[in-house]
Amino acid sequence: MPNVMQLRGDIGEVGETFWLVDSNYRTQAQGWFRSDRTGPGDLYVERHRQNAGGATYQYVFNTTEYASDAAAAQALIDAMVDYRGDKALLTPGAYSIGTALTMNVPNMRWMGPRRTHPKAGVVTVTATVDAAYTISEDDIEVAHHTLVPLTATNTLDLSSGADRGHLHHLYWNAAGVTGSTSTEFCNGTTNVDWLVEDCVFYADAAQGDAFTLASSQRWMWQDCEFYVGLTTTAWASVMTFTTSALGNIIRRSTFRGCGGSTPAVFTNLITGVANVNGQLMFIASYVDGTALSTASAIETTFGTTTDIEIADVMQTGDATAEGGVLIALA
Repeated sequence: MPNVMQLRGDIGEVGETFWLVDSNYRTQAQGWFRSDRTGPGDLYVERHRQNAGGATYQYVFNTTEYASDAAAAQALIDAMVDYRGDKALLTPGAYSIGTALTMNVPNMRWMGPRRTHPKAGVVTVTATVDAAYTISEDDIEVAHHTLVPLTATNTLDLSSGADRGHLHHLYWNAAGVTGSTSTEFCNGTTNVDWLVEDCVFYADAAQGDAFTLASSQRWMWQDCEFYVGLTTTAWASVMTFTTSALGNIIRRSTFRGCGGSTPAVFTNLITGVANVNGQLMFIASYVDGTALSTASAIETTFGTTTDIEIADVMQTGDATAEGGVLIALA
């Protein structure tokens, strides 16, 4: 039988590990409980572990014991301790979030099992409510799972002042979701020092922005992929900055169409704020020119050349019109 430390994992890290268990993921015949006590159900040994005061403490939250998946998830979050670096591990399966989760534990981590690529994740979270993930505190990490949006809503909502977040190895998959320019991945107001890396965003209908950010400062997107799918519709602006966004960087990222006889296009990749100097640097990235609605659709609304800086951005074309205009200021 594995010892407690083996079950807890992350030996050497600060904080406790909590599990969210999708009880529909496996049947007993498939090994929900196993004779060698390594099945997902065997995580329940953690329920009976005592803390320093001798009281039992709950570390495993099984969705069947709550009114909904969201209720189980919120109970897990409420059990976490501020600033300790506690981690929620979503065990493999599919979760439906019908009540917005209040992620209000500073330094918490919300993660599926670690995978090297976002599309390889074994956890899917489907939003059936607006702002399914609502982050209101600093230093929160969300990683390693697929997020399916609800049409005309935000998947991730950042409260003002929720700073220094880290999003990575996420797959925002809007395939088959009814098109609406109000369908967005992330909506934030006055958030500073966020890092978004190794994420994939896919839309095959006329969805809204992946990111709409007001007064964002020092955000960085790196090694991300943005795909527009096999339809005749257009994805609206992938990123929209409003108010006084400053010091943001997009680097080593790809904006790609999926082709076809009547392929979808990006209306604009980036919508900026006119005459707010230094709000965005777009560098070392690749843009599929055939997936742009026009050759100048990389950006719009910026008012001066100091609003956006573009360097080493490769825009492809087709056999008859290689390349294109990299920047056209409003």
